Amino acid sequence: MSGEKREKYVSLGARIFGITMTSLLYAVGVGVFLNPNNLAPGGVSGIAIILKKIFPVLPGVGMLILIINIPIMIVGWKKFGPRFIISTSYALVISSLFIDIIPKMIDVDSVSDNPMLSSIIGGAAFGLAMGLLFRMETTTGGMDIIVKIVRGKYSHLKTGQIYLLLDIVILIASAFAFSNVEVALYAAIAIYVSTLVMDKAIYIGDEATLIYIMSKKRKQIADYMMKELDVGVTFIKSKGAYSNADGEIIMCVMRKQRLAKVRTALKETDPEAFMIITSANEVFGEGFKSHFKADI
Repeated sequence: MSGEKREKYVSLGARIFGITMTSLLYAVGVGVFLNPNNLAPGGVSGIAIILKKIFPVLPGVGMLILIINIPIMIVGWKKFGPRFIISTSYALVISSLFIDIIPKMIDVDSVSDNPMLSSIIGGAAFGLAMGLLFRMETTTGGMDIIVKIVRGKYSHLKTGQIYLLLDIVILIASAFAFSNVEVALYAAIAIYVSTLVMDKAIYIGDEATLIYIMSKKRKQIADYMMKELDVGVTFIKSKGAYSNADGEIIMCVMRKQRLAKVRTALKETDPEAFMIITSANEVFGEGFKSHFKADI
């Protein structure tokens, strides 16, 4: 077997393993913490939990998730093609099976009957799994596909924010289904936690720090940043409103870990330097995210 083929199989094996473990995490969040406590986390999982509560004769929550996803997967096939749907179908089947199997393997009632604890842990596991699957360019189907379609049309919206909007309707439905506003409020906590964790999981590594430095020793500072920190630096022409003097401002985007060294350099080089620090949510280009990476 050639080295290229071996590398391809290793990459495929790692991808399958990653999707399997992440799908298991998803199933644990839903099957162990959320469903046993009647917490509908939104999306198709939340719909399935509500339907199972209203109609106990229906199959398990995992099987319901599979059934509801059939028409959504057909739309996804037409929109995103076979590669995306194949990996999504695998994640969907694995997570759905585990959602029904895990409660039969362990006594979920003994894990946690505390709705607050369950909403936080279950929401975190749920959100982390969805975020990691999105990073692997796959999903568990359902609302994930709908969100991906919306994200494709409105790329300025973050994934977690779209989920939050779509989940409000399901949250209101859960309050009526369980005839318990308190349960719906705990479900809202689960949704909020999952939204925060999902955005962190998706965008971690894409965020950076954007800094502007105004200093009379800008050349010396810029040389240090380029040589010692290996970061790109840009000079922006500036003009003082009061002094009417021409000047230059250092602009630089860097990983947050390097910021401390820049501050140390300013203290040693020019303690009177003026520096503005802000966040860059996403950065495309050399050293950061590729322009050709799929939007998530």
